Amino acid sequence: MHLTQKRFFLFIGMLFLSGIAFSQTIFWSVNFNNGCAANCLLNTYGGWTMQDNVGGVTGGSPNNWYVSCSEEGITPPGCGSSCIGDASLHIGADPGSGGDIGASYNETGAANATFRRALSPTISTVGRSTITLKFDFIAYGSAGCSDDRAQLHLSTDNGATWPVGFQYCLTSVCCGACNGYSQGQWTTYTLALPAAFDNNPNVRIGFHWRNNGNGSGTDPSVAIDDIQLSVVNPVPLTLISFNAAKATNQVKLNWVTTNENQVSRYEVERSTNNSGFVKIGMIPAKGNQQAGQNGYDYSDGPLFPVSVFYRLKMIDNDGKYKYSKIIHVGAGSQSDGEMVLLSTSATEGNLQLSVWSGYDASGSVALYDLQGKKIEDLATVQLRSGENQLKYPVKALSATYYMVKINVQKAGGRPPVNLTGRFLYGKK
Repeated sequence: MHLTQKRFFLFIGMLFLSGIAFSQTIFWSVNFNNGCAANCLLNTYGGWTMQDNVGGVTGGSPNNWYVSCSEEGITPPGCGSSCIGDASLHIGADPGSGGDIGASYNETGAANATFRRALSPTISTVGRSTITLKFDFIAYGSAGCSDDRAQLHLSTDNGATWPVGFQYCLTSVCCGACNGYSQGQWTTYTLALPAAFDNNPNVRIGFHWRNNGNGSGTDPSVAIDDIQLSVVNPVPLTLISFNAAKATNQVKLNWVTTNENQVSRYEVERSTNNSGFVKIGMIPAKGNQQAGQNGYDYSDGPLFPVSVFYRLKMIDNDGKYKYSKIIHVGAGSQSDGEMVLLSTSATEGNLQLSVWSGYDASGSVALYDLQGKKIEDLATVQLRSGENQLKYPVKALSATYYMVKINVQKAGGRPPVNLTGRFLYGKK
């Protein structure tokens, strides 16, 4: 039987926190540097383990997760290399069928079928919020996240569950033609973790590899290096409350803070359906004190005939800032059941959506051109009641306008919902 071994890599644009210019404090990291040249299995490294038969049945000669410098960790945007001294986590062949020769795998048939997830040790984020995950990687993967491919998986309950909403396909362009043989680029992937990962003692990171065993190795292997979890250095204040209520032909906003220290001002921002947030007012900070509370009020009018959403931009004397939670003023009595796409934006490699939902629901996200032709299925998504910040890597696109559509399934007797946003894809 013919042995096919493929080496693949991927290029994906960095994901940035929306406009936030804070410095980052790293509180957990791993570089995989174990001094091994080849054939060191994953479970020999630093508390990392592997789960088999995840999403399918592994064959008799499956691919393996290795930690070695057989696939050299390269500072992005360099291309792949064999061992120089910086080890990486990567998928290679079964030890009896070629073993660890870097990010390269066997695909001769069903015996090579592989459904394996690499698992980090348990990570505690207690006392930390607004967390960013960052790592360097090479991969490619099919656009629909099918066939042979790699995914980032995240868990909030020590690996007991890995929700679909916390699974992210690793896919992008190659260096040259994506023909299964061309070299790719090491790339930095950055993801703002959902709020479920804040202040959580049971976070785990996983990387899932699927080889469907169909005898055609048309998608690339994967390598991971230099994983970091970090938090922003926040604006020095505590926001105790932020509320809004309808009054006579206007909306009354109020908020209460404490521990203000070198805080400059508060900017009030407003959004309606898919309009994005715009600044509508500014209030100077009162206290700049270590203890005590400060109360603030702002009126917005006249009333809008549609739902309106507000947030605070809290800015310190150095120009650093952070945002409050989003609050909602509904248009009518059924506002608790509303679902609204607040904003849609994209730069190279990165699509960001803000969705407000009045209830928990599941759905799917897809990308279209303006003629209605589907370009890419991005992901399934689990929406939670309230604000949902969604971030997706997207493949290279021309600099023009596109549409994103979110199809929400029926839940609790409610009719299906289709949300559509139009955006201009720009280059960094």
